[in-house]
Amino acid sequence: MSSKYFKYRRAFQRKVHPYDLGVLTGLKRGSDDNHFLLKVYKLDASAFEDYYRYHLEYYLEKDKRNNEHDFFAHVWRIVEKRIEYFDGRDPFSSKHALYVSNTEKLRAFQEFLIPRDKWNIRPNELLLTEKDNLIAELREKIGALEEKLSKLEDFEVSVKAMVQDDHLPTFIDLIRQLKDLTLPNGRKLLKSDYESPYYKLVSMYFTYEGKDIPISTARNYFVKKDPKDAKKGVKIEEHEKLFKIVPKKKS
Repeated sequence: MSSKYFKYRRAFQRKVHPYDLGVLTGLKRGSDDNHFLLKVYKLDASAFEDYYRYHLEYYLEKDKRNNEHDFFAHVWRIVEKRIEYFDGRDPFSSKHALYVSNTEKLRAFQEFLIPRDKWNIRPNELLLTEKDNLIAELREKIGALEEKLSKLEDFEVSVKAMVQDDHLPTFIDLIRQLKDLTLPNGRKLLKSDYESPYYKLVSMYFTYEGKDIPISTARNYFVKKDPKDAKKGVKIEEHEKLFKIVPKKKS
């Protein structure tokens, strides 16, 4: 026999793929859906993708007219029907534990399938619930972003300070001096494990030649220059270092 959707093993076939359906004697007519689900019960969730992909590729190669839409619809339908079947069983049956275990695995498989549903094949009530949940989640994120934006607006300035003439390197040299200043007790005046607070300060609150200072430009002045890489970082020349911050003399 053959299966329209799934790859199966031929009767008494010796070498078979672990995802092939059927038993030693082959696949009984009309039982391919059952065998597909029997494999699902035994799979780890990490194998769902490979299992789905294995049979999808078989289906697509079987006929050029086949497409994933039809394959997905069939898989979703048989999984949904089987969950309904287990949910309708007698909860006091001796097989109840098995029914619960199989249902949990099928629901996990459904969770894997959901992101693949590009065609909204799932029931409308499920889609509406997901959309309602998504809308609620997005509203929460928007609220958090609005609150964050409101706080950031406190740090906005209407007019940035302008670095005069061609002295951007001179100004940045002063910033670099600030981060290296040492207090009388030997500790650093400013402590930061990263250079970003300094170059972001320059880019955020200062302009140069009538334009904003790109953060990449400011960052280049704080890159530790490797002598082997002449293109890395920007060197401040000695003639550009016009000021020197020194400790105040004790009176």
